[in-house]
Amino acid sequence: MNRSKILSASALASLMAAGSAQAEMSVSGYILAAFADSDGGGMTNYNTSETVTVSYSDSLDNGMGLSIGMDITDSLASAITIDTGMGSVTFSADSKADSALDKIDGSTACYGLFWCSNAYNASYNDGDEVSGDSIRYVSPSINGFTIQASMGLEGTYDNSDHTGAGGTAASPTGGSATENVDNTTSVGITGSIMGVSVKAGFADIDYNQGTHVGASTSVDQTPSMYALGYSIAGLDLGYAFYDSDDTASSEETQYGVGTSVMGMYVGAQFGAHDTTGNDTDYMTLTAVKDMGAAQFSYEYIETDVAGGTASDKDTHIFAYQIGF
Repeated sequence: MNRSKILSASALASLMAAGSAQAEMSVSGYILAAFADSDGGGMTNYNTSETVTVSYSDSLDNGMGLSIGMDITDSLASAITIDTGMGSVTFSADSKADSALDKIDGSTACYGLFWCSNAYNASYNDGDEVSGDSIRYVSPSINGFTIQASMGLEGTYDNSDHTGAGGTAASPTGGSATENVDNTTSVGITGSIMGVSVKAGFADIDYNQGTHVGASTSVDQTPSMYALGYSIAGLDLGYAFYDSDDTASSEETQYGVGTSVMGMYVGAQFGAHDTTGNDTDYMTLTAVKDMGAAQFSYEYIETDVAGGTASDKDTHIFAYQIGF
């Protein structure tokens, strides 16, 4: 994703001049949206991300770096990061910093703009929403590998994007908008070995269960994932595995290939989601056109649910993303 930062004028410049000569402030924005049609059910418009970010960076008297970021959406989310020289520590409010697992768990077999993230099935919960206010540490590179760890603090969080078995990212079935959580700890690692990109991580989600008023009805989870990626002869190959650790023992395997053809990037992604109930197979075909300031894509998603054709679905998506 190409994003150019625009330095704001007058007021921001005055603030910068008032601080250290090393201070910088910038404003950036990002939008991701799509028009989708599922089995001829009519066109639907999705705006999954509309964000303006204000960033400020400076140096402390002891030489440590300091940066502050504030995301402006329908609410305000902020994060403060201190670069200690031996890694960085981020303190977040309103879920801006996310969990360590969420930061690294993007699929290496994912080639589109819109329908492209981690697991197809929303039973996989990476601990992002329930981390809420959190503290996250990111290590410096160690022999080509970076380790990060996060602790989501106790609180009440919106967990409605994630579900039990059978739900999908487009049709959640079981998450709660008022989920009480004791804490969420998470660890992730990324790096490469002999040209193969490697990533792995897990989150330990501890819901506030019990019989008291406001107790969570969700079962504690320890979701995990690992993924491999490799490029050879102009082809990008990817493999990813996600373990939801839910009551249905949900697991998902993905693999795919992408390459550049006639000025576009095209890819094919395949997924198999296995549970104690009905298994589901997925296929995504994508074509992405990069036009500098904006990127556009066509994405076809086929969902094949075991046990008949009643729940099968074909979805056509025209997506775009713009950053500045």
